[in-house]
Amino acid sequence: MLTLHLGNSTGRQPHVLFTGVGGSIGVAIENRLRQAGAKISALSHVPSGDATVVDFSDDDALTKAVAVLGDLDNIVLSHGLLEPGPWHEVPATRWRKMLDINLNSIYSILYAALPNMRRDGSIVIISSTAALDHSPVGGPHYTVSKWGLNGLVRHLAYELGPRGIRINSIMPSLVDNPMGRALLTEAEYLYAVKDIPLRRAAEPDEIAKVAIFLLSDAASYVTGVNLPVSGGR
Repeated sequence: MLTLHLGNSTGRQPHVLFTGVGGSIGVAIENRLRQAGAKISALSHVPSGDATVVDFSDDDALTKAVAVLGDLDNIVLSHGLLEPGPWHEVPATRWRKMLDINLNSIYSILYAALPNMRRDGSIVIISSTAALDHSPVGGPHYTVSKWGLNGLVRHLAYELGPRGIRINSIMPSLVDNPMGRALLTEAEYLYAVKDIPLRRAAEPDEIAKVAIFLLSDAASYVTGVNLPVSGGR
């Protein structure tokens, strides 16, 4: 089993700040984190399990929620919204909400958490292959939020590297989960699958396994990478 990086200590349970507990990818990642022996401090913008519920559009609330967590070894941010809609059906209110949840909250959480992050820690953010071009399912606000995440990863890799902190994103394409299927008809889903070289959607756990790899010592020289986990799409 891969070992989560513990910084300069050995034998200590790694402490992970985690978001996205309600989604299928988040559940799969959380299960893998627990298998790896992590202590998980979860935040959520909607009620979900034992997670602390926080308004992700409220910077002060996020700062307070993160401040009480103490030292962190790893951060996994897998929350997000996915909404369809051509530009003329996406008013400014929906645009701002999407960016608040998918992008601005990511920065706010990192801004509050990084001062308490141990040297040699690792950060993983769930992005999307929409950031390579555009989303065929989500609207323009979704696409822009994911492009922003990838840019943030590239920039922070340079700033955090001297502290030994790594940051990477995972870019799934089509995932076999309720969120993706709810936005596609069966015919659209099958058509999307035919566009994937492996001819199938990803299972959530296939994304989770890559997240654990990026957190682990096996990826100790990997940072600033926006990694497609997309079946070749």
